Amino acid sequence: PICTISMKKAKWYIRKNIGEWTTAKEGSVLAKEKDVKCIRLLFTHNGAKETEETKKSSEKLYLRSTKQNICVCCGSDGHHIRHYIVPYAYRSLLPDDYKSHMSHDIVILCPDCHVRCERSTKKRMKRMETDLRMKMTQADAFCSPVIEDAHLYHVRSCAIALVKWKDTIPEEKVFEYETTVRSYLAECCKNETEREMILTGDEPLTKAQLQKACSVKYRVKNPRFVPGSEVVVRSLDDDRKK
Repeated sequence: PICTISMKKAKWYIRKNIGEWTTAKEGSVLAKEKDVKCIRLLFTHNGAKETEETKKSSEKLYLRSTKQNICVCCGSDGHHIRHYIVPYAYRSLLPDDYKSHMSHDIVILCPDCHVRCERSTKKRMKRMETDLRMKMTQADAFCSPVIEDAHLYHVRSCAIALVKWKDTIPEEKVFEYETTVRSYLAECCKNETEREMILTGDEPLTKAQLQKACSVKYRVKNPRFVPGSEVVVRSLDDDRKK
């Protein structure tokens, strides 16, 4: 056999008319197995040109081996979850020569083992990313992923002051705060007429407008922040260049 696959994948081949059901050859290992189904591919697959050496490689032997449908940690035979050994956060960023569709990157775990494994994986990822950041020369290696936008924070503060303490604030301050809020609302407005109406100040600020300014998100993404997954993948690229 080329490899062992799931019933779902086998049915996909049949549904696409690129495979057909067949039986295992007499005397083969699969023929001795119970409830084993086989398919024959109706196209020339990449493995057709394998040499004897590649057929005996650990990867090919793994692909051809019969897998038990049990948790690889405790042997439980129910409620399985697929677990990716290489976290997706890393795999999605890996260069093509690192990426692989090797099936043994995916293992079967029961829910309890999956939770324990995920917990350990998160700790390992955090420790590895921290160690790599320590080696970075940039001053912002440990910078925050978000920063406060001073202008938006000021807009929010002005709007809150107008909502809560307008009656006790001096008129010149009220005018200053309203001007700041109106400038922000005008920037957000796409309609030129509405923009002019907001800026002229002919109409008082509505409750909805003030609420919008109070709810402004002043914490924004830090453009200098490098996610931990990128730090790890970059380190792999640096090692390859050495």
